[in-house]
Amino acid sequence: MPTRHVIIYVYNSCDDPLFKGNLLLLLEHVGRQQSDLRLHLITYEQVEYTLTPAQQEQRRQDFARFNMLWYPLTWHSGSFKLLKKAYDLLVGIFLVLKLKLKFGARSVVSLGTVSGSFAFLIAKLFGLRYYGYQYEPHSEFMLDCHIWPASSPAYRGLNYLERLSGMHATILSTGTVHMMRRLEQWGSKAKIYKLPSCVDETKIYYRPQGRERVRTKYRIPAAQQVILYLGKFGGIYYDREIAELFVTFHQRNPALFFLIVSPDPAEHITGLMQAAGLPADRYTVTRSPYEQVQDYIAAADFGIVAVPSLPSQRFRSPIKVGEYLCCGLPYLVCAGVSEDDLVAEKNGVGVVIQEFSPAEANRVFPQVERLLAEEKTVLRARCRAAGIAYRGMSQYLPTADEIFTQL
Repeated sequence: MPTRHVIIYVYNSCDDPLFKGNLLLLLEHVGRQQSDLRLHLITYEQVEYTLTPAQQEQRRQDFARFNMLWYPLTWHSGSFKLLKKAYDLLVGIFLVLKLKLKFGARSVVSLGTVSGSFAFLIAKLFGLRYYGYQYEPHSEFMLDCHIWPASSPAYRGLNYLERLSGMHATILSTGTVHMMRRLEQWGSKAKIYKLPSCVDETKIYYRPQGRERVRTKYRIPAAQQVILYLGKFGGIYYDREIAELFVTFHQRNPALFFLIVSPDPAEHITGLMQAAGLPADRYTVTRSPYEQVQDYIAAADFGIVAVPSLPSQRFRSPIKVGEYLCCGLPYLVCAGVSEDDLVAEKNGVGVVIQEFSPAEANRVFPQVERLLAEEKTVLRARCRAAGIAYRGMSQYLPTADEIFTQL
């Protein structure tokens, strides 16, 4: 059986949770299952995820177990961003050409539509098959959140390439029925699969020892109800509105404790909480390695998803709700975000809010309290069952196998 060489083009660091907690899980699976497959992983390493030489060597050994070779490049940003992105693309083009000539690589896979736009251009340039994993309209996210104006070169360029790749990719997978319908309405020539951000339910689950460890570390009493926010502030997420939501919940129940786990600067987050008037002894701000995130989820009794209810958000496939649910945690989410709102209401595992505002927070708080008051073992079991059905990786592995046999 001839060897099939497939290039994985990822405009993220190899230790970025967006990659290692998402696409990497599927790559490891197909690397094990399809013995004729050789994966050539290109990543763009950022300062935030800098690895020591020893750590880099360990990553290479880990990847090799799944028939994967790793080619780390350097990610550039800052001033003259467009020029730096063009440089990154140029370096990627030459590396892909090298792999095509040396190994006869015939396909390119990308994560998301930013790297996907680069990868699509490269695929067309060299006559390669193109598979876009997690096809979502990132340009529309940036427009809706007022980060990019409609007249900006960044928006116009990415939006054009997203439409182009959406129409002419070989294969696309996306996380929602909403995007599948849009692609069908466009008349896309791609084979389209539903394949959302998945959670490995054999590794992500409620751990009592994790709950105890985190609560002991932050001196949270065992019986105290904890609201968790896990994620970033600002950009395509709410910012000060998160603090306002917490203050409203605190006013309704002063005994609540708010656990904030974020990669953002603690000073910024603390400033938001202080400005909103949340007492300093009612919250803590911390960071966590990806591998320990489930301990923080286990330590909580209710989770927050801070994605605004904007038109483009129905096309998103964030992994957070899958992680919350598989760890047995109910959640609050805005209406129209992915299919998270539908799952919350259908399964009784979450609360749907229209927006993060004091009025809406007051309206939904009785629903939050009902979930907080429910018997924990029963609630966790219901949440986990819903999480596995919604985002459990095992049910989507056959889809991944089918896709990669075509590459």
